[in-house]
Amino acid sequence: MILPLRSTREIWSFDWFDLDVPVQFGSVFILPTCLYVIQKHTRTLVAHEFIRELDQRRVEVFLHRLFQDKGAPDEILVPDFEDWDDAVWQNLSREYQCEINIVEVEATEENIRIEENIESQLSSLVVGSAETLIENHGKSAVAQGLVKATKHMRSREKQRALLVKALELAESFADALIEIADLDLQDGLVDEAAEGFEKAAEAALPFHLEGQVTVFLRAQHGRLLTCWQKGELNQAIQIGEELLFSHPTDHFGVRFLVPLLQLSLQQFDNANEFYTWYQQTYSGDLEDAGFNFGWGLTLYEFDDEGSAIEKYKRGMVANLFIAPLLLDLPEPAPDIWQHNDRGDLNYALEFVDSFGTVWERDAAATRFLRELYVKMLPNLDSIVDVRRKMFELQDNRYEPNHRQIWENLLAEEQRLLARLA
Repeated sequence: MILPLRSTREIWSFDWFDLDVPVQFGSVFILPTCLYVIQKHTRTLVAHEFIRELDQRRVEVFLHRLFQDKGAPDEILVPDFEDWDDAVWQNLSREYQCEINIVEVEATEENIRIEENIESQLSSLVVGSAETLIENHGKSAVAQGLVKATKHMRSREKQRALLVKALELAESFADALIEIADLDLQDGLVDEAAEGFEKAAEAALPFHLEGQVTVFLRAQHGRLLTCWQKGELNQAIQIGEELLFSHPTDHFGVRFLVPLLQLSLQQFDNANEFYTWYQQTYSGDLEDAGFNFGWGLTLYEFDDEGSAIEKYKRGMVANLFIAPLLLDLPEPAPDIWQHNDRGDLNYALEFVDSFGTVWERDAAATRFLRELYVKMLPNLDSIVDVRRKMFELQDNRYEPNHRQIWENLLAEEQRLLARLA
């Protein structure tokens, strides 16, 4: 039997929207995103699905299942989104012989009305269960689950939406306040972040337990960072000293920041006292390159050039980029192996951007550092050469003698470091 040809093209339109009601998702609670497809001309719903957040991989799987169940249309319209990978749409188009067009959706009255009708229809599927969920678990538990879910979200907007909803359910919830403040700080909204950390510290203080890493300590650390960013250095130093006194274990690395802030204010006596206290309190601590550079400068200011050289050497070895950046000299190529991320170029750039003016203000101190660096440069170049070989070898697992070569390079690096010491 010969079937009549289809007279019109079958065109679908894909879209999505975020719901503002919490639903349970394993051990957490989420604000689901609804994917849906409608027939372009009749505006009838073809299919829908609720997912954790908008993600192209999940959209691809959704459309795969839809095409397999109902057959692929001639064309599907997909709203433009900056995170889309065009290659994914091209592969899907070839696989199902379906034209996929990325379109700019016009906000006409008709389109808005259609979208609102679809959203109302689909939202009703979860609103009732969301209300029951809150009744059964309680607002505080749901708020806590929403905050936990932010760790599983990639979208910054989705994280913020979860936290805002958590605060709607539990006002002054410290866990949500501090996460929003962190997002603000990451987004460069320093004033908003400062206000958020203040609120979080106030809300968390009654629940603070001495000796434990609590939300209150996190909030205080956030206050320190925002004071630093706003140029309120004395306040930042005061918060930092209070944090170290109340929580000397210092999971936040405050001990490496306080003396550098003091040096920024030219408080050399205070910085010297801090370094003396640090040496007594944190014996055998991990190496921080910027901290050692600040220590070297402090010792130089107190005419202890021998000890200053020692600290500068340790700082240069821990990060091979800081000295040349401070001195405006050529730095090594960044493709060298590092013991930790404190030794990479990004750390050095951030350090110099934050504290480079401390050296710029003192020509004699800068000259002292320059003479030391030039004198050490041949040995530092040797370390760079070895670490470049280590970088090239570290992922070359097909090298039959990988282990032996690596151990030889490591031994050579340690020999060069011992020579510097």
